[in-house]
Amino acid sequence: MATDQRYPDHFRRSETGVADLHSLDLDFGDAAGHLLHNIKEAAQPVLAQGRDAVVSVILDGENAWEYYPKSGREFLRRFYDRLQREPGVEAVTVSEAIERHRSAPRLNSLVPGSWINANFNVWIGAPEDNRAWDYLYNAREFYDQNASRCTEEQRKLAFQELLIAEGSDWNWWYGPEHHSANDREFDELYRRHLSNVYQALGAIAPDYLSQPIAVGGAFAEHAPQTAYIHPHVTGDPVRYFEWLGAASHTADSHSGAMHGKVSLLNAVYAGIDESRLYGRLDISSTVVQASYQLLVNIEAWSEQSTLAANFRLVANVEEGKIVSWNLTESGNENPLVDSALEQSAVAVALVRSFEFKLPLALISRKGEAKKLRLRFSVWRNRLPLDALPAEGWLELQIASEEELLS
Repeated sequence: MATDQRYPDHFRRSETGVADLHSLDLDFGDAAGHLLHNIKEAAQPVLAQGRDAVVSVILDGENAWEYYPKSGREFLRRFYDRLQREPGVEAVTVSEAIERHRSAPRLNSLVPGSWINANFNVWIGAPEDNRAWDYLYNAREFYDQNASRCTEEQRKLAFQELLIAEGSDWNWWYGPEHHSANDREFDELYRRHLSNVYQALGAIAPDYLSQPIAVGGAFAEHAPQTAYIHPHVTGDPVRYFEWLGAASHTADSHSGAMHGKVSLLNAVYAGIDESRLYGRLDISSTVVQASYQLLVNIEAWSEQSTLAANFRLVANVEEGKIVSWNLTESGNENPLVDSALEQSAVAVALVRSFEFKLPLALISRKGEAKKLRLRFSVWRNRLPLDALPAEGWLELQIASEEELLS
């Protein structure tokens, strides 16, 4: 293995032409000197023309140093020490360099791309990537349309949350390219920052931010409805046989434990009979006596697989008791029914579980709906905490009992 004389003794050229770092006996002074030498060498053609040279040293925040002993701390100390003592060289920020060189030619265009394959494939294109960017776009649009009506403090906080969410490395973890043991935490944190934009501006975050963007959950259990159900809506989950035959979805407890996350919602059940829709949400004991908001999204789909109507059942809970609830249809703020105008055909209850029943006629669009989709979520301070199903929806077919049994 021949030594390339442009490198200090501790930097050797391998047969592949790649410099090897022998970290056990590395002289950090030599390494710092080698980098400074390369910087000055890069500047020489411009200096030879009698002009100041600006040399950009652009390194990834963590990847540049991960193979150095102690993450490169000793090397960086030596380098910055040499840099501040080197005549004719000064460290400046990009803004300072631009300010000093106002007459420099301007770049009229940049070729789009990244340091991976000169494209953006890692960050865009996959369904997860696209969903994450769509959610960010929606938050940015909401900010642009509403920030002017808020206080300066609200605007600053919302804009800070937007800037955090606009960091491209969130999308490093979406899509098929990269995964880690912390995928779920990254996903939750990203959606929390987007939710904070709406909250900072005095609004409620969109319902979809309660559901993960990343797919997964191989251990979640789902069962379709197999028979009509006729449960009494009391909020007491002991009545096992009354919910027998309902569609159900159980939380992925394996994944939650692995990621150190305690699920707030344990299981959801839903079903119909001849004239009613029933729903039940089993809540963790850590949540039951707290103050929060329960939300049930209900979608009615036609036989042509088009969305016929979209409803929200919202229950406001304080110290474990429902203080108010209402059912609204998308696009209409006036409740179809609420706790102040409660009807005998409608019931909402919370004890150890949250339960409800609604007339099918209220949500099936005069019999047009052939399928219902439900999603349950829990919110606090206008921010989503947990949702079931974590991915997708709990689906019900509007059919006769004979069709369900077949």
